[in-house]
Amino acid sequence: MKRLRDMFVLVLMILALLAVNTVAYASDFDEWLKTSQLGPYAPEVEDWDAVYEAAKSEGKVVIYTSTSRIFDAAQSFERAYPGITVEAYNLSGVETYEKIEREHAAQIQNADVVMSSLANIAQSLFDRNMIVNYVPPELKDVIPEEFREPVLVHRIASVVLAYSPIAYDEPPIESIWELTMPEWENGLIIRDPLRSAGSMSWLGSFVRHHEEVAADYEKVFGEPIELTTPNAGYELIKRLLDNGMRLGSGSRDVLDAVQAHNLDRPAIGATNSNKYRDVMDGISQFEILWDITPSAGHASGSELAILGNAPHPNAAKLLVNWLMGGGDEAHTGFQPWNNPGDFSVRTDIEVPDPFKPLSEYNYWYDDQESFDLEVELMDFWLTHM
Repeated sequence: MKRLRDMFVLVLMILALLAVNTVAYASDFDEWLKTSQLGPYAPEVEDWDAVYEAAKSEGKVVIYTSTSRIFDAAQSFERAYPGITVEAYNLSGVETYEKIEREHAAQIQNADVVMSSLANIAQSLFDRNMIVNYVPPELKDVIPEEFREPVLVHRIASVVLAYSPIAYDEPPIESIWELTMPEWENGLIIRDPLRSAGSMSWLGSFVRHHEEVAADYEKVFGEPIELTTPNAGYELIKRLLDNGMRLGSGSRDVLDAVQAHNLDRPAIGATNSNKYRDVMDGISQFEILWDITPSAGHASGSELAILGNAPHPNAAKLLVNWLMGGGDEAHTGFQPWNNPGDFSVRTDIEVPDPFKPLSEYNYWYDDQESFDLEVELMDFWLTHM
């Protein structure tokens, strides 16, 4: 129970931080935008040589992010742009939100760039002049609008269902609803949603798309669903729990259960698509249920933005461009993330084998309504688990 109470405190703290009515330092914000040529003053074509010269006088760029791969990208950036140092802080998503909120409230301007899952709080950050969306002009034609606005998406990853290709000659299920049947008792394992935001969002996607979930039920069972909960998404979660859905502490627990190849019926596991790089490296043996209904998985982006009143705005522009794969023809800055299961939002960067382009997957994406459901969903989870 202590862990559950701690989780409640954490959620309330995040919500409180997001709701803080800080006084934006707007008096000089517009002047900063003009000087930095950002926001409405961003040029239609960047003079990257001039930006680099200005960035060298700034000397460094500071980024807060929730990916450790930033350090590889930082090294390649410093090689490409001598004279500019990257100061990178690898923080959890919650720590990132806390840090930028507290620094904003204290009118401290330490960082220049943030890269984390921002979509659900972007409007709040925009309203308080805490972030500025910056899309390098030459990349606008190769990034679909939904990944450029309201905030630039760096990459997409997804939560998908994995199975053992050794235990099963073919995909063992066609619909998520099959995992509620008696023959699949204890047959699903996911990361504990109270430890994994990805798992909670994956479950929430069924609630968000409950009409499609209900239609899939009728296709599988031949009759309309009878509800004991508010909608078919919640009903699915309840029935999965009733059928013995297992919870792992992390991805390792999930994949270990999936790869129990010697069992008659090893579990189906919900994991991140980018874990497939371990299959490519010979570390793991699993396949993904790409054709499962009603959705192939839940996709979410990691966003990239310049912080309002950033002290090193020109270096920030260079770094954003570099991380998006700009600055050279090899897209060197994006290479740390160009792995199977991670998807660039750029249409001109090839998806690593054996994956297909992002547009070919039947994914459900995060949106504001998904975020608005989280407190209600957590209450439902704690009530029924």
